Amino acid sequence: MTIKALVQRFLSERAHAAGETVEFGWFIFRIAEAGQPPRVESLDFREMASFTEDFSEAERIQSLQTAALAEYEASECPCTLWQFALVSVSYSPERDDVFLERQQPTTANDSGWYVGVLNERRDLNAPSTFIHQSLYELTIRDMRMAPYWLLPPGIVISLGPEPVYEEEVS
Repeated sequence: MTIKALVQRFLSERAHAAGETVEFGWFIFRIAEAGQPPRVESLDFREMASFTEDFSEAERIQSLQTAALAEYEASECPCTLWQFALVSVSYSPERDDVFLERQQPTTANDSGWYVGVLNERRDLNAPSTFIHQSLYELTIRDMRMAPYWLLPPGIVISLGPEPVYEEEVS
């Protein structure tokens, strides 16, 4: 069953109105028109808060996330695209030396993800070295991250030309 059909079925069992958003798994959808079934829109993952009736990008991201979980034989550790990651100010989407590291979240809005760069030259003890960004904003800027958001704490993913999965040693 497609994401769109699942969301419509979910909404058919609940009161809903046009303009509302609904969180469903990792995604956020907007109700364009109430009804049975409701007309639902997906984020397009191109610009902030830009919706479309084309669900192909959401379907593609879900497929990538499912494949990453299967490839690494990992159980899903849910988070939402609204949650934030701690991001090195040295990070930029063009860099090949970017890595993702997931730790246990510390607050409800924290995904537990850290986006860093190898051989960081900034003071890692200085708060000015880091910013918070939503997983949604990071995904729009750098689609290389999309497959990994549901992986559990304790892993490090390199986003270089050949992404590598590593288990963190405890």
